[in-house]
Amino acid sequence: MLAAFGSGENGDGAMRRDVAETILTLMFDYGGKLNDSMMLVRESSDEAEFGRYRRAVGTVLASAFENIVDPLLDEHPDLRPDQLKLEETD
Repeated sequence: MLAAFGSGENGDGAMRRDVAETILTLMFDYGGKLNDSMMLVRESSDEAEFGRYRRAVGTVLASAFENIVDPLLDEHPDLRPDQLKLEETD
């Protein structure tokens, strides 16, 4: 869990909010660049190669979200972008 890397500014082991915000910005940029790379492969490769690349990118993104993004958003829910907020149903 990322809390082990946090400074614990509040004595709770959570990563400092400003550091978490910077990391999240970088991680979302990283995700966008990986998506851009997928479009390049889709335009320049056959379907089989694109499928393999897409699965590899999916694995990388899933790991990044599970191990970095989600723990930071759990620690700092106010940093969650609107597009990642679940809609509440009545």
